[in-house]
Amino acid sequence: MVKRKIRKVIGIRRKLVEPRRKLYLDILVYRNLKKLLSTFVFQTIFIYMSLPYEVDTKRIIEYLIKKNKRVYVPKVVNSAEMVACEYKREDKLHRNKLGILEPSNTYQIPPSQIDVCIVPIVAFDNNLNRVGFGKGYYDRFLKNVDPHCIKIGVAYHFQKIKRIKPENHDVKLDIIVTDRFIILQKNAYRGEYDEKNTP
Repeated sequence: MVKRKIRKVIGIRRKLVEPRRKLYLDILVYRNLKKLLSTFVFQTIFIYMSLPYEVDTKRIIEYLIKKNKRVYVPKVVNSAEMVACEYKREDKLHRNKLGILEPSNTYQIPPSQIDVCIVPIVAFDNNLNRVGFGKGYYDRFLKNVDPHCIKIGVAYHFQKIKRIKPENHDVKLDIIVTDRFIILQKNAYRGEYDEKNTP
C-alpha cells in the first residue's frame, strides 16, 4: 500500500473513533508509555503537541513536568525544519500554520542533546517503520539526534498495518507504544514490553 493511500485509510479510521472511546484509548497509551519511561534514566525529552485525532500527549507532558524532566516540543521554523523548544506550564501557546500548538518561548536545544524523543505516527508495522504526515519534519529531526537517544512512536493499535516499505530518508523507531501493546527492537531492550504480554 502506497503511503498516500495509507494516510487516507488510517485518517478515516481515526476520525471514526468516538470521543469517549478515544479518551479511553488515550489513557491506555498513557499508562503503557508512563510504565515504559519509568524504566529509563533520562533528563531531557522531546515530545509532540497532539492534534485532535492523534494520541493525546497532555497527560504524559504533565507527568514529565511533575517528574522534573526538561520537556521540549516541536516548533516549525520554515517549510523544511523544526526545532526543539523548551516547554513550561506557564508558557503561552499559539497555533502554527499546520494548526499545531507551539510555545512562545524560543529557548531551544540541538537534537543531539535530547535523551528521549516521542513522535506521532500515522501508521506503523512490526518492524518499527513509521508513516508520518508526509512533510518529513520528524525524519529530518531524528537524523540529528544522538545515537543513544531513544526514539519512541505512539499510536492506537488500529494504526498498525502489515508492512511499510521504508524509503532512504525514513528513520526507524526504537519503540512503538499503543493502547494494547509495545513493540521493541529485537534484543535492544529487556523487560516485559512486547505484544504478547502487554495489555
